[in-house]
Amino acid sequence: MLIGFAYVALWAAVMMYFVYLRRGWEWAGQTATGLSLALLGLLAAALISRGMAAGRWPLVNHYEVSLLFTWMIVAAYLLLEASWRERRAGAFVLPIALAMATYAVTRPAADQAIAPLPPALRSPWFQVHVLSAMLGYGTCGVAAGLGVMWWAQRAPGDGGQEGFADTVERMMVRAVVWGFPWLTLGILAGVIWAQDAWGRYWGWDPKETWALITWLWYLLILHAQALRGWRGRRMAGLAIVGLGIVLFTFVGVPWLVRVVRLESLHTP
Repeated sequence: MLIGFAYVALWAAVMMYFVYLRRGWEWAGQTATGLSLALLGLLAAALISRGMAAGRWPLVNHYEVSLLFTWMIVAAYLLLEASWRERRAGAFVLPIALAMATYAVTRPAADQAIAPLPPALRSPWFQVHVLSAMLGYGTCGVAAGLGVMWWAQRAPGDGGQEGFADTVERMMVRAVVWGFPWLTLGILAGVIWAQDAWGRYWGWDPKETWALITWLWYLLILHAQALRGWRGRRMAGLAIVGLGIVLFTFVGVPWLVRVVRLESLHTP
C-alpha cells in the first residue's frame, strides 16, 4: 500500500517538474518538491515496515534494492536541488527514479514476496556494501539526469558570469564527487563481505568485475573533468553512459548470468 502511494507520488512529482520546466510556475515547482519529499517518506516507511516484517534489512532481492535505489536517486537529487536552488533539473532526474521504481513494482510476485535471509548475506558488511553502493548509484542517476539536461538546455543563460550549461556541468561533476566515495566504500565493504561469506576477497565474478568497471568509469570522469577537451558535451556523454554501465551492472549482469549460465555467486 505504502509503495503504491509512493509510486503515484513519484508520477505526480515528475509531471509537476515538467510543468515547472515548461511553464515556470513557482507553485508547480514547490508542489513537485513537496511530492518528492512525501514519496521519500512513504518509501522509507514501506522499506522499514518490510524490514520489520522480515526481521532483517530489506536488502535481499532486486525488488527491495530497486526501491532503495529509487529512494537514493530522489534523496540525492533533493539535496542537490536544495544546495543549487534550481528545480528545473527535476524534470530530467526524477524520470530516472521513476524508471527504477517501475522496474521494482513490475517484478513478479515471487520476487516481491518476503524471503528469509540467505546464510551468505548474514554479515554486517553486506548491509554496508548494499547501502553504500546504492547511495553511489543514486548520485550516478542524478549525474546522468544532469547530463541529459545539459544537452537539452545548453542555450539559456542563468544571469551569472557563466552560461547555464556550465552551471549544469558543475552540478553534474558535483554529483559524481558526492557519489564516488560511496562507490569506493561499496566495493571495499563487498570485498570484506566476500571474505566472510566465501573465503576469498575477490574472484572476478561477473558482478564483481562490472562493479569494478563502474568504479573505474567514474574515476575516469573525475580525471576528465579537469581536462578542457573533455568538458561540455563529452562530460555530459560520460555521465549518461555511466548510468548505462550502472544499470547493466545492477540489472544486466544478473540477466546475462542466467541466460548464458555463467558462474556467479551474486545471482539473485
